[in-house]
Amino acid sequence: MKTKRKILILVKNLTSGGAEKQSILLAKALAEYCEVHYVILNAKYQEPKYIALLEEKGNIKLARFTGNILSRFIEFVRYVQDNKITFIFSYLTAANVFAVVAGKFAKVKHVFIGIRNAYLPPFKLIVDRLLCNRFSSGAILNCYSGEEYFVKEGFKREKIKIIPNCFEDIIPFQEKTEIKQKVKIITVGRFVKQKDYFTALMAIDKIRSCHHNVFYQIVGYGELEEVIRRRISEMKIESHVEIYINPPNIFELLSNADIYLSTSLFEGTSNSIMEAMNADLPVVATDVGDNSELVNGGVTGFLTNVGNVEQICTHLNTLILDRNLRLVMGCQGKRHLQQKYSMDQFKRRYQKVIEDKS
Repeated sequence: MKTKRKILILVKNLTSGGAEKQSILLAKALAEYCEVHYVILNAKYQEPKYIALLEEKGNIKLARFTGNILSRFIEFVRYVQDNKITFIFSYLTAANVFAVVAGKFAKVKHVFIGIRNAYLPPFKLIVDRLLCNRFSSGAILNCYSGEEYFVKEGFKREKIKIIPNCFEDIIPFQEKTEIKQKVKIITVGRFVKQKDYFTALMAIDKIRSCHHNVFYQIVGYGELEEVIRRRISEMKIESHVEIYINPPNIFELLSNADIYLSTSLFEGTSNSIMEAMNADLPVVATDVGDNSELVNGGVTGFLTNVGNVEQICTHLNTLILDRNLRLVMGCQGKRHLQQKYSMDQFKRRYQKVIEDKS
């Protein structure tokens, strides 16, 4: 009987983010093919819904470290050595550093760093470029749009592999037969500058002057929460905007919405847009990252320029006025999600990376 390869998936924290969600899906995808170890370097906080996903199959070995940074590093190196790990897949810059350095100490054959966006701020760019080019087996990007950017910034093209995010548990198309008085627009994402909620709020403010039945739901959490709340108050649009802080019923909120809006300044492959497509929503999104791979303009939704409130309002207006178009685009989006972003495709792509290095 062939011995299963020993794979370790590494995250710094297990918060409620897109990269963390994809790391969980990778663990689940490889668990029947490999012996999978999932390591949280800083277990001070662990997102309960993600822990539940890790534990539901029972065949993923979960390790969680606490203490100061040196003690965690030593414990991690020892863990890698004791379990004879041969592959490490890490997620985001801090974990990438830990993975590469510990991998050298523990003599791990292959360490792949993970980059989860089509853009990195300067310091992280320098660190990940060094790790990719000189000290790791390569970098795995989650979006096609990032390849040219990172090559231009000095990453070696031959060391870049592209594996888009996947979506688990795609449900059948659910036609929305109820005709509602309200039209709900929804955004799900962290409250950070990248998501550009202020452009979204300006669009909603403009739209509501023509459509009094439009309501905007913001779902997430993050450092800009108070700033966003203050902006809503200043714009006097409180009666048209609802904020949900990291709720347990995100899919229910999406299913009860009518349009998904994403005004991000940059993205990789957007988990939130995939969640919206799974809920049969047409999408209005900025043309950044791999949004053009997800959203087929005029078919599954509309793409706009970053910060262009007029374009956003035009497309929202089209969808608000045409319920049938919303339904058709939602159906097409679900079909696209099934064809291009399935768990099976995701698993095969990572299996090929492992097989090619074995």
